[in-house]
Amino acid sequence: MRYLIRSIKYLLWFCVVFCAIMAILIATTEGQTFGTMFDPEIGMFRAGSFPKIVIFFIAMAAIYPSLAFSKKDLVLYGSFKDNEALIRKQFEVSGYEVVSETNEEVVYRLKSPFIRFMRMFEDHITITKVSPVQISGMRKDALRLASAIEFQSRKRVEE
Repeated sequence: MRYLIRSIKYLLWFCVVFCAIMAILIATTEGQTFGTMFDPEIGMFRAGSFPKIVIFFIAMAAIYPSLAFSKKDLVLYGSFKDNEALIRKQFEVSGYEVVSETNEEVVYRLKSPFIRFMRMFEDHITITKVSPVQISGMRKDALRLASAIEFQSRKRVEE
């Protein structure tokens, strides 16, 4: 269900971006209006190209959540309990706050409302407390945080 909701959000986001680009092009192109945009003679699109664009957006919205979200096993020196303080500190430094916590996992989200809005409120990062410790969320953020946590864990052991 979450995958379907993400796909719909991305489809709407792609449509908003497409409409914004079209509005800019119409505003800067002499003789173009919203009414003439699809005219085969003077419009911006050839006949039959708009359905192809819609199909492309639907396909991208269906595929994108599987590319944008991931899970990664953390390589920690010790258990979650041993590394809990440095994990919490790393999330705090990265601009995240705790949303919920159970015996099995901790869910973080971004503090900044603007960044949360720009990511369509798909900014939650979940980290499991049981072995193997996993981090899941948006691929870019999950991998960045995982790398930083693993580095801090290794550094803690070396000291």
